[in-house]
Amino acid sequence: MNVLVTGGAGFIGSHFIDRIIGKVDSLVCVDKLTYAGNMKNLTEASGKDFFKFYHQGIESMLIPTILDIHKIDCIVNFAAETHVDRSIQDPSAFLYSDILGTFNLAFHALKYKVKRFIHISTDEVYGSIEKGEATEEYPLKPTSPYSSSKACADLLLQSYQKTYGLPLIIVRPCNNYGPRQYPEKLIPITITRILQGKKAILHGEGKEVREWIYVEDCVRAIEKIMTDGKAGEIYNVGSGERCENRNIIANIVDVLHPGIDAVASGRWQEFMKQYPNRPGNDFRYAINCSKLGQLCGHSVQKLWTFHEGIRETIRWYKDNLDWWSDVNIEANIYKDGDGYLR
Repeated sequence: MNVLVTGGAGFIGSHFIDRIIGKVDSLVCVDKLTYAGNMKNLTEASGKDFFKFYHQGIESMLIPTILDIHKIDCIVNFAAETHVDRSIQDPSAFLYSDILGTFNLAFHALKYKVKRFIHISTDEVYGSIEKGEATEEYPLKPTSPYSSSKACADLLLQSYQKTYGLPLIIVRPCNNYGPRQYPEKLIPITITRILQGKKAILHGEGKEVREWIYVEDCVRAIEKIMTDGKAGEIYNVGSGERCENRNIIANIVDVLHPGIDAVASGRWQEFMKQYPNRPGNDFRYAINCSKLGQLCGHSVQKLWTFHEGIRETIRWYKDNLDWWSDVNIEANIYKDGDGYLR
């Protein structure tokens, strides 16, 4: 199988590439290398005979050429602008990449008869889940420009599947965390700021609940969906582990400063600074993954608990200062003293 991975120099995409190295005939990566893309993420694949990298976005007019030259059988689309705060600040980049770029991929995937089109969406398209869990049939109620752009892409692709027969599978993961995540998302920005002696950033009271999955568990599930998933289906990918944002910060402080018993004593609050809440911040995300369980059986199991995953993530950021100190920190919208949007 010849696979095109878009957004492969980013966080989840690069872990997926690492996962399928040696399992496919050829592997092509397309990435625009925006602030969050990093060629260091592709160290395992770079230089391999079966691997080819193109510095292009998914809206590029070179997409059909790439599909043709490499005889692509399967597209796995990770490429997207993904950070909610940035979408509030400037939605235009999200509309261009997440919607128009996805359209460009789908249009040419049909033309070149791609056999599988795996689109990585997000659980945020369901909006806030006050009670229970969202199944794949749950109505879409996105609240941010980011989640709205992803929902729009989902609907556009579904129309292509129903109208033109695009061999589409949509994957909706919960919040991912782990090594190589750009330090703007909650977990890596908390870790890196505390390691630098700065205060963590807490929006509002931090009572919002998110579901978290370690990135290696997520890409294992996506690989299974790529090989065995049914065209026309949607699969939620989650862990069942849910936590308030403030408890995330508390647990990170507890690992980084074990001598102060940060969680029990409440001293984790000494390591954070409170900012106004994000406009329209969803209160709770929770997804039902029984459909994925039926597909996978026991072949894909969650290997990382949250506490194990957070410790491994912290260890990686401590051991890889050169990676995160060398990324484009100036692109980071979080600045001391002027709120959380720049």
